[in-house]
Amino acid sequence: MPYRPPHPYPRCLALAAAALLGSQAWAASAPALDPRLPTYVPQAVQPSAHAPYLSADGALRIGGAEHVRYIVERFNQALSASHPGWRFADESKGTTTAVPLLMYGATLFGAMGREINPLEVAAFTRAVGSPPLEIRIAHAANDTSKHLATSLAVYVNRANPLAVISAADVARAVSTGNPQGDLSTWGQLGLAGEWRQRRIHPYGTPEFTGFGTYLQANHLGGRTLAPGYEAYTNTEAILTRLAEDPAGIAVAAIGLSNTQIKALPVSDAQGRVTTGSPAEVLADQYPYGRYLYLYLRREPGKAADPVVREYLRFVLSRQGQAIIASQPKGYFPLSAEQAQAELAKLDEVAPQ
Repeated sequence: MPYRPPHPYPRCLALAAAALLGSQAWAASAPALDPRLPTYVPQAVQPSAHAPYLSADGALRIGGAEHVRYIVERFNQALSASHPGWRFADESKGTTTAVPLLMYGATLFGAMGREINPLEVAAFTRAVGSPPLEIRIAHAANDTSKHLATSLAVYVNRANPLAVISAADVARAVSTGNPQGDLSTWGQLGLAGEWRQRRIHPYGTPEFTGFGTYLQANHLGGRTLAPGYEAYTNTEAILTRLAEDPAGIAVAAIGLSNTQIKALPVSDAQGRVTTGSPAEVLADQYPYGRYLYLYLRREPGKAADPVVREYLRFVLSRQGQAIIASQPKGYFPLSAEQAQAELAKLDEVAPQ
């Protein structure tokens, strides 16, 4: 029999609905919520008195990326209403703090706007005995104005006549050792005249940044970056340099075309040309679409803590995804199939 909380269950629904309707200007253009997402029904779960993620006064500590605060505050509000006694202490200090906090169980989950990198996985696994459990809770944003985690785009200088590029060719231009050969000149991408022999000059972030880790894991197969690859620590620096270089190409945060640079449409392995629209990102059709993550701690041979499992059941429900969809210029909600795939992970036992 489902848990019937003392607080009326409709209050939890109302909180999510209010968040979804909080900005009427945004509502007209907000990502559509999949009506097939599961409805959240609270279950009676309370933390162990000795849980390391409890603060001295009994609040559930959460940490990691600060850019999730808008949605996490609303998750917490709804879950406090449906679970008497649940209180939260937000100790978020940035993405790089998520893994150390989670490693020692000092946070209920670690929020990250990027995938955990191999160095973090190795350190975590040595300390805990098994790697963290990765849960995707939303698609990355396509607007940089709120400093959220975003999907990426491929940019060239406005002087460059190239009209479209494939994700495979981007990889061949920015890395070496590609199975189909590396690309070093714009003529290899079909440009003629003075562009035929002009060398491609790739720009991006260092290998082990958030964008760099994403590219290595999803597009470059761990291959070495091209000899002429020029690395900068942030998108602004990358695109400023690209604006000065007609022969440059860059992978950086989406949505930043201007009078000096342009984002190229990108074709995928099936030849489908995409631009990173919300619909393409939500459908997993855009090659450079990214996700927002919550990482969970599991000890070898055990599943996730019951409290964090309950928290994620809400996040991946229709009510939780409505909160995600409510943020103006924010993250995009998952589809029902995507949410179900993440929910199934919560019952998995960590390897021993």
